Amino acid sequence: MKISFVILTWNRYKFLDKCLAALLPAINAKNEAEVIVMDNGSTDETEAVLDQYASNPLVKIIRRKKNYGLNAYKKLFGMAKGEYVVIVDDDVLSFPAGLDDLFIDYLKAFPDYGFIALNVIQNEFTLGAKPPIENYVEEVSDGKVIEKGPTGGWCACFKKTNYNKIKLRFLLTNLDMSKSEDGLLVNLFSRKLKLKSGLIRDHYCLHACGPHYAREYGHMDRELEKYSMAGLNSIVEEYKNYQV
Repeated sequence: MKISFVILTWNRYKFLDKCLAALLPAINAKNEAEVIVMDNGSTDETEAVLDQYASNPLVKIIRRKKNYGLNAYKKLFGMAKGEYVVIVDDDVLSFPAGLDDLFIDYLKAFPDYGFIALNVIQNEFTLGAKPPIENYVEEVSDGKVIEKGPTGGWCACFKKTNYNKIKLRFLLTNLDMSKSEDGLLVNLFSRKLKLKSGLIRDHYCLHACGPHYAREYGHMDRELEKYSMAGLNSIVEEYKNYQV
């Protein structure tokens, strides 16, 4: 298996439906890829969305009755058989064509990087969770450009061999909104393996985060619940204000 795409989803079935519909056609070498979707205890229409893909040989579905939070990524990463693992947030709604080849080519061109993500479309509705551009420095290799700097896990890739080197520390760390799977990976790759992280400058996805898309897709209550449970009151207020 060359590459594994892993998606953790919880009560965002409309996002998930559009995410999968966009992701599957974006994968070139489907015979060398897998898409693992873990339903983290959803109580909405997620089951019906996943039923549409039950017979798709590319898609593997894991259904869990309980929400294990971000710690569910530990099981997901362990199930991934690919040499490369791509985290895909279920609110990423568009992808560049040839996504699998793109990530592999960039990690080969930048062997001193451990974690790379797509750039994000920024429009009047969302910044895609990307920090301001002054946080980044461009690095070039083989005609390819990476923006070295803060790297979110909206659609991001790492090599399984590198993960295995920091796996024990990853598994022993409790994951939550203050210490997320992507943040921990970036930190461990940097501290333990001296590997950098960054964004692929010229290839974009639509990371539909923020209150506009939550309202448009009918997931506002879910987002309020998530941020309330995490104690992120400023974000809760931002979302509530958007409802007014």
